[in-house]
Amino acid sequence: MRLLCALGLFLALLHVTSCLRIGAFNIQQFGDKKSRNKDVMDTIKEIVLRYDIILIQEVLDPDGKVTKRLMDLVNNVCVSVSVFTVCLPSGSPQFAYISSEPLGPGSYKERYLFLYRVQTVSVKGSFQYFPYRYFFKLAHSQRWSEIQVFERPPFVVKFSSTQTDVEEFVLIPIHTSPRTAAEAARQYKKSTVGELQSLVNVVNEAKSLWHNNNIMVLGDFNAAGTYVRRDDFRNIPLFTDNNFHWLIDHDVQTAVSGSQKAYDRIVVTTEMNNGVVPCSADVFNFKNKYGLTPVQTRAVSDHFPVEVELRNKGTTTQTPTTQTPRRKQTYQERFLYILYGLNAVRGANRCQQWQR
Repeated sequence: MRLLCALGLFLALLHVTSCLRIGAFNIQQFGDKKSRNKDVMDTIKEIVLRYDIILIQEVLDPDGKVTKRLMDLVNNVCVSVSVFTVCLPSGSPQFAYISSEPLGPGSYKERYLFLYRVQTVSVKGSFQYFPYRYFFKLAHSQRWSEIQVFERPPFVVKFSSTQTDVEEFVLIPIHTSPRTAAEAARQYKKSTVGELQSLVNVVNEAKSLWHNNNIMVLGDFNAAGTYVRRDDFRNIPLFTDNNFHWLIDHDVQTAVSGSQKAYDRIVVTTEMNNGVVPCSADVFNFKNKYGLTPVQTRAVSDHFPVEVELRNKGTTTQTPTTQTPRRKQTYQERFLYILYGLNAVRGANRCQQWQR
């Protein structure tokens, strides 16, 4: 009983002292085969446990079995205390989820899947965006055809947290189709740039529905390489409008292999940006973190997650100077250090530096 109480106290303290972290991870073809690979799933579990909210893309899960395997895994949490291993009791989940229906053309369909910690976050609402469709006549034909605005229309979710400065906020996921303008013209489909141009309409609909300007757009934008060239950004409203802030730079590498190109992005409104921990947006390189080989890394995905943190209540946006003296550990942090080691308190140290 004492061990269970210690575990409960550990979990409670850890999430009270850490900033709320949001991630977006395109897990390449995350379907039945991958979800049965123990080594891959163990790595995915470690990645998920970093976050309070994580958006997972490319979920190939028509019957929900892949999601169930993942949820069973991330909610089976054990901590080693001395010679004992203590696990959360059955019926005490860490994570819940909300997902879209399978989306996409033809037989290939993906879900947008959000996992979130029930201790720190709750869902307040959601809607599936249904865009207008463009109809046109092919040359020398009387047949009308249509162009979908999005290959996988965003599944928009409003979250709430009593921990953060921004109490309610909206997440808009997007996984665009990697398609150049020339390819789009040949296939009579929207290009990647065309999808990104239309995202502002999703933002406006979310604002209109919920009267909330705390909005984050995140996911695999495919906003690099031949799909979106530097000159293309001047035609994307989310980029040209000063009310939006791109937190992942152009020259950051979000793909597992290749050059410094940022396919995955996080974009926030000005109101949402006021609640973001400065300089917290980053790419999580799980290959280096977990010491994986290139083959092991690609078995998990061809993308790295992108992430950002939200400020806790009562924190300021002042950026700390390099001369800030080292502060004393709190009693909570000392307890975490003894129980779980240094790694458990790094999140608290990272977040506390903004609390001046």
